[in-house]
Amino acid sequence: MGRRRFVETLAAAGFGGMAALLTADDVRAAGSDEVPIVYGFARDAENGGEEGRFGPRKTTVPADWFADLRAALDAHREAAFVSREGVVAAGVVPGEFGGRNAAVEVAARADADLPERVGDVSVEVTRVDPGRSPPSSVDPVENRSGTSVPGGVACGTPDSTGTLAPAMYDGRRPFFATANHVVGGDETERRGTSLRLVEKAASPRIGTVERGYALEDFVRVAPTDGYWPASVIKGAEPRTVVGQFSREGLAALKAQDEKLAKVGVTTGRTRGKIQAIDGMTCAYGQVCKRGQLKWGSQSAFDDGDSGSVNYHPDPERPDAGVMVGGFNNARTWWPAEDYVWGTAAHHVTARHGFTFAPRSAGAR
Repeated sequence: MGRRRFVETLAAAGFGGMAALLTADDVRAAGSDEVPIVYGFARDAENGGEEGRFGPRKTTVPADWFADLRAALDAHREAAFVSREGVVAAGVVPGEFGGRNAAVEVAARADADLPERVGDVSVEVTRVDPGRSPPSSVDPVENRSGTSVPGGVACGTPDSTGTLAPAMYDGRRPFFATANHVVGGDETERRGTSLRLVEKAASPRIGTVERGYALEDFVRVAPTDGYWPASVIKGAEPRTVVGQFSREGLAALKAQDEKLAKVGVTTGRTRGKIQAIDGMTCAYGQVCKRGQLKWGSQSAFDDGDSGSVNYHPDPERPDAGVMVGGFNNARTWWPAEDYVWGTAAHHVTARHGFTFAPRSAGAR
């Protein structure tokens, strides 16, 4: 079978964007009841260096689990839950290896009319009443860094405070990032606004806003005044960021009952289980947000933590560094639901091409 036909065959079987990254050797290496997946993307440099090739990380998962996951992802997309009256949020809960099946979870008001199943996929409905508006940011807190600035420290403007993400990259160019609502405004309104490290005595400027991304709720900030972003999360263990997880990689972590962690300037380091992937929410802002990752509990997040990232050690090289799951932008503030949510890294990459590790020329 030629390469083109091979990729088309995998794509037709539900491998999506992974199809172009998998090889015949990957398929042959999998057992008769397994399939290969790309669980994320990371750089290969030793000791967390930034010169290694940025490429796919691969593993195998049970074939029946993967088919079940694909069915749930398709059901979530085809049912278009967030376009229905009264729906606040929706997402996919990956199944367990050898255990429960994947499902679609929906948070909706009491009057929303929802099905119990979409095809063979169950729909788990939680009735909620978001009620009041989401909480605002807290006052500045002290946190200082040198010329190389890690993620996990306090940043902001005179009006609000958030948590700095580790370096993001446009190809090989690093830039600072945090939650867009920390800066405020639409995609261009706050262009040129200074982002500063937040301290009691002084607030050095580390960059200027280039563009906000309101739907994904992150902002791109150009480094300035001798500061530059580091692929490091202060307080994480290990500290070095080597890459990010794919959607299927997050699902595999959920299936293995693995936890994500985050470092925020208000609540510090917390850990929690993945609850749902591929989510959409209409509970925050005027436009529904796609590509959401739901994890942990609302106690793991507070005002000032916005812009932080969640992460997990690289499954292939856990001592070398961590891989990012996505941003943390908000938490539930209503009864019956209990989680932190934010835009997954794979969704940011798919929409805008930015990654949490530098990519070599020609890398995907």
